[in-house]
Amino acid sequence: MPSIINKKQQVRGFIWLLASFFVIFSILAGVIFLSYTRTVFQSADNAINQSINMYDGQGLLSTSENDVKKSQPIENSNTRANIWLFDKKGKLIIDDTTTDPQQMVLPKFLQKTVKFKSSLMVDKAETRKIAGNYYRVVGVKFKKNAVKIYGTTAANGLIMVNVTDTMINLAHFKKVLFWSFGLFGLLAVLVSYIISRFNMRPILKSWQQQQDFVNNAAHELRTPMAVIQGKLENMLMKPEATVRDQSNAIILSLSEVRRLTSLTNNMLTLAKSGSNMTKIEKKPTNVSEFLSNIIAPYEEMAQFDGKTVTLDVDVGQDVLIDQKRIHQLLVLLLDNALKYSDEGATVAVTAGIEKKKFILSVADTGRGISDEAKKHVFDRFYREDKTGNRETGGTGLGLSIAEWVVQAHGGKITVLDNIPQGTIFRIALPL
Repeated sequence: MPSIINKKQQVRGFIWLLASFFVIFSILAGVIFLSYTRTVFQSADNAINQSINMYDGQGLLSTSENDVKKSQPIENSNTRANIWLFDKKGKLIIDDTTTDPQQMVLPKFLQKTVKFKSSLMVDKAETRKIAGNYYRVVGVKFKKNAVKIYGTTAANGLIMVNVTDTMINLAHFKKVLFWSFGLFGLLAVLVSYIISRFNMRPILKSWQQQQDFVNNAAHELRTPMAVIQGKLENMLMKPEATVRDQSNAIILSLSEVRRLTSLTNNMLTLAKSGSNMTKIEKKPTNVSEFLSNIIAPYEEMAQFDGKTVTLDVDVGQDVLIDQKRIHQLLVLLLDNALKYSDEGATVAVTAGIEKKKFILSVADTGRGISDEAKKHVFDRFYREDKTGNRETGGTGLGLSIAEWVVQAHGGKITVLDNIPQGTIFRIALPL
């Protein structure tokens, strides 16, 4: 995959993940803050509403400018709320008859600082900063001549609860919330980056496998096609030659055609396996009888080449397998074992039950596989000895198909060294 496409996809994925985390965290932080704010002010608002209801029950509150009531004092309530009274000019009413000047400092300061404004007449309590402190306040209007205090008639009142400590705690909570979600935001950036890269891995791997598959397939197809083309062109240059004269060219061309057929069949099998088009159909199988039928023709072929194929089955129960695919698997392994072993070699096929698993192995005393090749032996088109493989008709796809068959059964295939010489392919399938 071109690096610029790779980079763009990673950046796009990173941005989407980061935006998702940001929206989630923002909504969560907003819900937490609003819920906490509503909770911490609920007690103060209840106290204010209780005082308003009490004054309204006494008939002191006015709903019309023409309401008139005989003056009476304000009764103290048993709530947290306090009330400040103001005259018709909006001036705070204080007791200025005290003779202690120190006790008059704060009232005089408040009288100069606090003025009643129409904006304080609200339906719900609001937080206001008054004389350096925070209060939940609601403004009320009294009936004319209904309330008189310190010789002055009160026109309006300010019912309030001091929430300075609450505001300090709220500010601290907001700071903690901000830094907490800031930290989580940084973690979200890191997680988004990691996830975007992690999500790109299978895409890049699939793309690379596709590119390698196409390149290797083109390479594998090119050689036999070139051989066939060359032989046909050579035959056309000798129109008077008989079939006997051209027998070598025809035999070689047929050999390459068979090679192409095998290659295309294997490629089709792997293509279907990658797209999950091929399903495994398991059914109970008598392992001894099943393996004997597969091994029989190879025993004869091995004798013809001076080699030996043996079978040892120790399975006393039917095993659920896809007979067609396991047959294909054994043919691939036996074919490889016989191809890459010399005269006098032995290929031993064994089957048994170990730890609730069906174990099938194909061991040969052939040339063996190097440690480096073992890491790639199941890769598509991989060949340790390309020349040798071409001479034996190999395409480098057989073991990839074998691995797919085993994995489709939920099993595992491993390649091991056969002591003192050769290779063992060990298949473990769950029962």
